[in-house]
Amino acid sequence: MSEGKQTVNAPVLKDFKGQGALYDGLIRTLEEGTFVHAYLISGLEGMGKRTLSRLMAQHLLCTGENKPCGVCPACIQVQEGNHPDVLVVTPGKPISPDVKAGLQGIPVDEIRYVISLVGQHTFVGGRRVIIIERADKMNQSAQNALLKTLEEPMPGTVFLLLTDSPELLLPTIVSRCRALKLHPWPDETVLHALRVHGVEGAMAKNALHVSGGSIGRALAVAADEEYWKRRSDVIRDFFDIPSRSDILRIATAWRERKDEAEALLADIEDMVRTLMLVRLGQRDASVINDFPAPWQRLAQEGELKAFVSLMEAVGESRKLRQNQVTWQAVVEKLLLRLMEEKSKWST
Repeated sequence: MSEGKQTVNAPVLKDFKGQGALYDGLIRTLEEGTFVHAYLISGLEGMGKRTLSRLMAQHLLCTGENKPCGVCPACIQVQEGNHPDVLVVTPGKPISPDVKAGLQGIPVDEIRYVISLVGQHTFVGGRRVIIIERADKMNQSAQNALLKTLEEPMPGTVFLLLTDSPELLLPTIVSRCRALKLHPWPDETVLHALRVHGVEGAMAKNALHVSGGSIGRALAVAADEEYWKRRSDVIRDFFDIPSRSDILRIATAWRERKDEAEALLADIEDMVRTLMLVRLGQRDASVINDFPAPWQRLAQEGELKAFVSLMEAVGESRKLRQNQVTWQAVVEKLLLRLMEEKSKWST
């Protein structure tokens, strides 16, 4: 694409104005040139982490007057994903010739290769931006290798780490990055996005209710029949557990659905978040009409620490999976925690 032809309907930084203080602070540091060498962009899946990282790269590499201008060669190259000084690390799509494609995680050899490139001159002569998608997928060795670079940053290099699960990163990595946590989008913003993509009526309302304020998630579930079926199964098996004696039976059944592990944990996390939002008055109680009575009571009377504890239980399940604990054992432990909370509100 030639200079001067901005991509039609291309996202812009102002699209993130609804993020409030996060947007205001980010714009200020970018415009004043007080940005740091590493950012940790976190938030639910579909919140716009990838989009924000590309827009930040655009701003940092733009050669126009009003950054990001969107029409200079650098901006266009970032938009089209072919700027030579933007390196994107993605699980399963290695840029290192020594790493096989298809790996689910990010191995240490990939990070070492990136670090070796960081030590070289940039192609254009300006800054270099390293985007690490799903940064939590770095194994322990990869995180330690990256940590050394974050501790001794290279001039002109900015790292953008993206993750849905910052708790899976080393605390030392988190502490060396400036946090940019994307918050749930307002209902009006999510509904507008759904309408733009042709989702209206009851489906739009249902997708909004389960989106947790994530535009990407709302769009995904609106078109996913399998999601609605799994959601029904999750409510039945995880939120309506009859008794402790059923835990083994349910865990055994879900052992055969190991390929749905990440989706299941995301579903449970979203459901707990919805219950909490109802408790905080940010969602109407009608959105949890399909939950069993004990959980509706929790959403009406529970303390905030109960919801936080349940969210932490989901986070712990992710850590156990990462540490190679069997999926059935992970499910059993999570079922027990949910059963304990349900029993408190069953009388």
